Amino acid sequence: MALAAMAVVLALGAAGCLPAAPPAPAPVAATGTVRGLPVSTHQYVFTDTSRGIPALDDFPGSPDRPIPVTVWYPSDRAHGPYPLVMFAHGFGVDPSFYAELLSRIASAGYVVAAPTYPILSGWPAGPSDQIGWNDVFDDTHFATSSVLFASAVGDPYIGGLVDGDRIAVAGHSDGALVAFGDGFEAWRNDPRVRAVISYAALLREPGTTYQPNGRAFLHFASDQDEYNDFGTTVEWDHENLAQPSWTVALWNAAHAPPYTDPADPHFDLVVRTTVDFLDAELKGGSSVWFGLDVMFAADLAAFV
Repeated sequence: MALAAMAVVLALGAAGCLPAAPPAPAPVAATGTVRGLPVSTHQYVFTDTSRGIPALDDFPGSPDRPIPVTVWYPSDRAHGPYPLVMFAHGFGVDPSFYAELLSRIASAGYVVAAPTYPILSGWPAGPSDQIGWNDVFDDTHFATSSVLFASAVGDPYIGGLVDGDRIAVAGHSDGALVAFGDGFEAWRNDPRVRAVISYAALLREPGTTYQPNGRAFLHFASDQDEYNDFGTTVEWDHENLAQPSWTVALWNAAHAPPYTDPADPHFDLVVRTTVDFLDAELKGGSSVWFGLDVMFAADLAAFV
């Protein structure tokens, strides 16, 4: 067999081993959009008894896997139940690093749940993105299920507040890769997810398989990102992402401040674009406002 023909056979064989991509989500009914709701916060610890935490030099390991999950939720129940946004943090930090962003999203009528990933966060040892990297995807699925269960059984904080049919996942840096995988990667995607947001990451990760599946994707990239080359990031998106997807470039922007620091000149734009995207995808809201946000970012890029 010629080498070229053999390569084609091998490629087809590998593709044939992939699990089927989840079906595209059906359109959601419009629920109305809100802004400026009061927000409360509560931290849970959900324990996955089916998996452990690996041992490290300064940590003996654990036979089970506790997952702290911080939840920001609207105190106003009148407009609920609310869509759920799962948020994945970056390397060596925890959800508190993004408190202002996550609170702002919650104030627009979302329950925002952010796991603290063992090892990746530096808790209870580390941090490391090399040990247990695959576990963070199972952590995300487990945390999603745990939050949905808490809402369903009448938890005193978020009981009845979560609409389990309207779920998005978002993340920053390493967490942006987690969010992308949760939405689009073979063997990692969660079919419950309807929309995905990645902040500040080059999505090209060795050994992963991107499966377009009709879910909407929003990607923010900073031209002065200290960890991800901007040109490579935009090129990869252009060559690989299927519709519906948008890549928003932030000019004169660094890796973290646009998503963590309200004083950063890009922060308000990130919040507004994020919320309008979520409104369009999870609440059946008008996509006009989101489109205007994207055009506004492009038009003002040179002046930010």
